[in-house]
Amino acid sequence: MYLKEETRYRVTGSLFLLALAVIGLPMLFDGAGLPARELPPMSAEQPLPEITLIQEEPLQSDFIARIDELRAGVDEDGFQKDNETRFGEPVLLPPTQDDDVWAVQVASFSEPENARDFRGRLREDGYEAFISTAKSDGSVRSRVAVGPLLNRQQAQSLLSELSSRYEVEARLVAFAN
Repeated sequence: MYLKEETRYRVTGSLFLLALAVIGLPMLFDGAGLPARELPPMSAEQPLPEITLIQEEPLQSDFIARIDELRAGVDEDGFQKDNETRFGEPVLLPPTQDDDVWAVQVASFSEPENARDFRGRLREDGYEAFISTAKSDGSVRSRVAVGPLLNRQQAQSLLSELSSRYEVEARLVAFAN
């Protein structure tokens, strides 16, 4: 009778752990332990060491000013005022000739759940998909994009591939953080 490989590994591992317990546990609980060490008694004549407190000046930082600056650039809903993208999410902008990083915006949804579903479908198909949430004319849109890409020709090729594969009008956008 032969055991399945998984069962054989489990039995071998169990026997190994049991052997370790049989060998190791008596060593831990034998009661001998380490020998006690005698310390000389402290006499009243021995002076205590002098303790000096170090007074440090607090570091000067512009941390609070930077936080206030960030807060001033974000509206009450958490969207950046200058590009209307949710703070902390990738920023998708119209492309210019000076851009170094691109993405392909595949779709835009008013329902975040639909965007998450489509992003999941893209990821299952092997694409590096992400969602960028933005305000547009007072409504919030969840944009599904693939990227970032460092080569404009690769981005153009991906744009064609995604447009035909998913039957959408994908568009090339600049990617920023």
